[in-house]
Amino acid sequence: MGKNSNTIDYRKDYYQGFSKIYFSKILETLIEFGNLKEEKGVILDYGCGVGHLKKKLPNSNVIGYDILPELTDVADYKVLTPEKIVLSGVLEHLQLEEIENLLKNFIKMNPRAMLLVFLPTENLASRVAMRLAGQSNAHDDHISKYKDINALIEKYYYPEKRKYVFLKMAQITKYTPL
Repeated sequence: MGKNSNTIDYRKDYYQGFSKIYFSKILETLIEFGNLKEEKGVILDYGCGVGHLKKKLPNSNVIGYDILPELTDVADYKVLTPEKIVLSGVLEHLQLEEIENLLKNFIKMNPRAMLLVFLPTENLASRVAMRLAGQSNAHDDHISKYKDINALIEKYYYPEKRKYVFLKMAQITKYTPL
């Protein structure tokens, strides 16, 4: 977990006000990029938090995994064979070595699985918006930067489609295996 995670309680739904608009747009884009509404196989929501993806896709086979046991649907995500893996606001909380191990685990689980990734860019617009939304500590527990994360993912996956939303505050990417 992130270096300053004691400033944020991930058990609470922080999708309120501007954050709700922001994160809802991100989830809708991830759903669209991955064609998740039509997916019949397992969708792993890695770092699921309070389960927003599962709530948006009630007729899909979304299995949430989180390091907080009370938020997870499965004790060990590595036993799954997902068709699609969603990482929404997760990877920036991990060391690059942890991310690489995670990617290797995903490939072992299903070498054909698609990744759908949201990363905050932490640009100037993002910092201003955080303050306006009363979320000045939102990036406190970020460890890795999105450019470094992208480079690492691209060792294992091809960025098939990428989109920036909200003045490039958020990067959303659909990755397919190399």
